[in-house]
Amino acid sequence: MTNENALSVQTERAEKAVIVCPVGRVDGSNVGVLESAIRELLDADQKTLVFDFEELNYISSAGLRVLLVTARRAQAEGGKALFCGLAEHIAHVFEISGFTNILTICQSRSEALAAL
Repeated sequence: MTNENALSVQTERAEKAVIVCPVGRVDGSNVGVLESAIRELLDADQKTLVFDFEELNYISSAGLRVLLVTARRAQAEGGKALFCGLAEHIAHVFEISGFTNILTICQSRSEALAAL
């Protein structure tokens, strides 16, 4: 039996960034998993992050807060945070929350990497 609230965070290294791939759903019960993975990267001086949401099924306001804090920290430290691979329902959450106006959203991972 799989846990419907499960979240795992995979990372991949690219030439100019670390690609962060959350798999599952981000909500109040597991947002710490995402937050911890991001903090480790930023603390290890990985300041440019591309979030690929291809495998993300759901994100709550707690998850959105973590993304906003991450984008601001990365920018303050001379890096960037870009977001790609948003499913239609995730893109809608970003849109109604106003995040499409304050975060860099790309259609694909290759577009995000090219924007660096």
